[in-house]
Amino acid sequence: MTAAEFHAALASGSPIEGADLSNIDWKDAQCAEAKFLRCRFIRCRFAHVDFRGATFEDCIFTDKAASAGSTFAFSELREARLIRCDLSFCHIDRCKLFAIEMDRCNALGARFEHADFSHAYGRKVTPSKATLRRCNFEIANLAGVRLPECDLSGSSFREADLTDADLTGANLRDCDLEKCELLRAKLADADIRHAKIAGLNVLSLGSIKGLKVSADQQWLLLAEMGIEVHPD
Repeated sequence: MTAAEFHAALASGSPIEGADLSNIDWKDAQCAEAKFLRCRFIRCRFAHVDFRGATFEDCIFTDKAASAGSTFAFSELREARLIRCDLSFCHIDRCKLFAIEMDRCNALGARFEHADFSHAYGRKVTPSKATLRRCNFEIANLAGVRLPECDLSGSSFREADLTDADLTGANLRDCDLEKCELLRAKLADADIRHAKIAGLNVLSLGSIKGLKVSADQQWLLLAEMGIEVHPD
């Protein structure tokens, strides 16, 4: 798709389907409420792009042959919806992600740096809001991410870096947290029932008060703390 065709499609409000948009100049692009279906964005740099309320379905943002993803820098993705998209190895740098929804997306090896899931109304900053369900965040860098009270259910964080993450009250049910780095992460009031937690040492966490676990998980958690449980 040429730049002229792309901007005409945006202006018309019609969904953009099956297009290769890798060569578009995205700097400062205004794409609020746009709809992208089965599009390709290979090695793109989305700098200061307005994607508020945009929808992406079955889109690819990754050069699979080179394991190189696209970059989102200082962009607006508030209330954006990404469904079954490939974001593996993408770099999300200082973007606004309040109320973003990701469902069944592949974010393998993605890097989230200073990603902001909160929103300020004047002097008031609202709590973080995001829905990241059934996504693949394996070996992703999510260090320091703030996702309190957010729905992350069914997602895989295997070998991901969640050092210093704030997951207070988050829904982590059915997640894969095996070999995940959670040093100093806040999991107070979080729900990890039925999650895979082999290797999780609660002593390394920043907070655990009110952490919800299932009965079969308590033995794994006690074993990681060095506590031996014997039958009566």
